Amino acid sequence: MRTSNSKKYLCARSVKEALELCDLTEQDSPTHAIGLLLNEVLEGLVLRGWPVGRILRGPRIVSAQENYGLLGYDPAEVTLGSEHTRWVDEHSLLRTQTTSQIPVALQRIAQNRKEGEIILLAAPGITFRRDSRDRWHCAEPHQMDIWVLGDPEHSTRAHLLKLVGDILACAVPDMSWIYSDSPHHYTEGGIEVNLLSNEQPVEVLECGCIARSLLQRLSIDPARHGGLALGMGLDRLTMLRKGIPDIRLLRDLDERVQAQMHDLLPWRAVSRLPSITRDISLAVSPGLSEEVLTEKMLLAAGDCSAWIEEMQVKGRWAERDLPAKAIERLGLLPGQENVLLRVVLRDCSRSITTREANALYERIQSALHEGTDGGGYKING
Repeated sequence: MRTSNSKKYLCARSVKEALELCDLTEQDSPTHAIGLLLNEVLEGLVLRGWPVGRILRGPRIVSAQENYGLLGYDPAEVTLGSEHTRWVDEHSLLRTQTTSQIPVALQRIAQNRKEGEIILLAAPGITFRRDSRDRWHCAEPHQMDIWVLGDPEHSTRAHLLKLVGDILACAVPDMSWIYSDSPHHYTEGGIEVNLLSNEQPVEVLECGCIARSLLQRLSIDPARHGGLALGMGLDRLTMLRKGIPDIRLLRDLDERVQAQMHDLLPWRAVSRLPSITRDISLAVSPGLSEEVLTEKMLLAAGDCSAWIEEMQVKGRWAERDLPAKAIERLGLLPGQENVLLRVVLRDCSRSITTREANALYERIQSALHEGTDGGGYKING
């Protein structure tokens, strides 16, 4: 990556890889389970009285104005920083949300929408994040935005909950869900919706009524138009629908896995090979986020990055909180902090040998450790 000011820019190779990565919402012959699920949602909504969705397919590289500015993000917000965004250049990035396609589409349809007419926009596709690593997260998640534009009186909590209920009835029949208040930049009365899986909440979508401020920013008259804005995680919904235990399986090339990725039938367990866990204690610059540490780790892992099932920050300690012997062992330099990472390795289709695991842990430790040579250490899990 190239660095300019506080932003880090992707190299040409990384941009090329991102543009070539298969968007599972577009895969056909045969259609991927993610595509089957989004089709069921859109067809099911029509059967429940919603309009036929107008599908939006936009570019993967978008401007910061499309991805953030028009949607009401403050330029100073952390979301705009390189910790969460893959910048291509000073003004463009790999889209972090399919919502980036919505503002221009809203402007276009608002010009011709007649009073009483309800229009549904659906924007599915791959997005690009710099995120944590566990069984629910990946760096290239698939989303679908569903926005409903109608008259102002359509902007109510009752209409919003009906849309949520109808979508979840199509996507994950019979699963219970709960919601809580969650403010957004471009909605009013925003909520976060979680499905209950084994009695544990899993976030699957966020939504709200379209904010008057967004309509005004887009030169759309809020006295004539209103509606609903919703964004859902297609990967998680597909996992919950089929009972898939790990998000990496959605792209796994093992024949036994691929055979199950073209239907919405319940997941049949493929042998879950044993995991290998190590805690790695490092000297690093203070305040590095979990996203930055995860990205450094994945870059260091290279071709073996798919082995990394999970990474957690288990603890952080400032220099003043450590005994002298620990500082010496860590190779901690003045101003640095000690961070303890738990890294879990598991390949979905074969066993990782102890030798292979040790080699990968050594690469991770070497890449992330910023103290004196020879500092930092592994703790067997």
